[in-house]
Amino acid sequence: MTQKKNVVEIIQYPSASEAKSFIEKHHLKKPEKTILQIIGSCTVDYRGRAKSVLDWGERFIIIKPDGNLMVHQPVLREPINWQPAGSTTEFRVDDELFIVYSRHRKPSEKMIISFKEIFSIVICELKDTAQLKIVGMESDVVNHIIKDPSCVEDGLRIHKQEKQVDSGMIDLFAYDKSHTPVIIEVKRSLATISNVHQLRMYVNDMRHESESANVRGILCAPRIPDMIKNLLLDYNLEWKKVEHEIVLPDDKQKTLTDF
Repeated sequence: MTQKKNVVEIIQYPSASEAKSFIEKHHLKKPEKTILQIIGSCTVDYRGRAKSVLDWGERFIIIKPDGNLMVHQPVLREPINWQPAGSTTEFRVDDELFIVYSRHRKPSEKMIISFKEIFSIVICELKDTAQLKIVGMESDVVNHIIKDPSCVEDGLRIHKQEKQVDSGMIDLFAYDKSHTPVIIEVKRSLATISNVHQLRMYVNDMRHESESANVRGILCAPRIPDMIKNLLLDYNLEWKKVEHEIVLPDDKQKTLTDF
């Protein structure tokens, strides 16, 4: 059985009127199913919870079947401007400019994108029902330590997860085999300077709270650079390299060091 391929419609360097006709033919008949991408030189005028004007520049916009509209510049990950799901979009020609008019009712937001030149328009249908499965979170490392505290230190007993102190939330609060309080700060990848200062503040909070100077702090991560180890030593703190296996959805196993 031959699977039907998705049809992708493309036009390059259309005039404003050609762009409007192309979109009417291939997108507006079923906007709830097709994704529209326009690349060209445009301005963006937004009026809503705030006001913004973006002067001429070469950008690409994406309009999704749920009404989401995103304006992207050539750099950076996040869109420079956007309209939320539920927005409706109209297309006009005004004085040789191609106008994309997007409107969202509640809250009231309007965006006008004016193209003086269009490089390309792409229209297609995409099917995607997969669910995102996230692995390798800090909570995975925390749970690993809870199940097997000996991976940090023999005789360690986990007393509480997410203990609140003045400067934040401790990942794990434990006692060692000598019943000394132990604060464990967990990171899923590379330990950083800010992680050291965070652990130091937690330890100081616990010392003030318990009126005892005998509180240990351990930073747990799969990768701890020598510079971080030296800083921990300066503050009389400790570290432990902790790795755990991650079971990916395809049942292949990797450790955190593979990422």
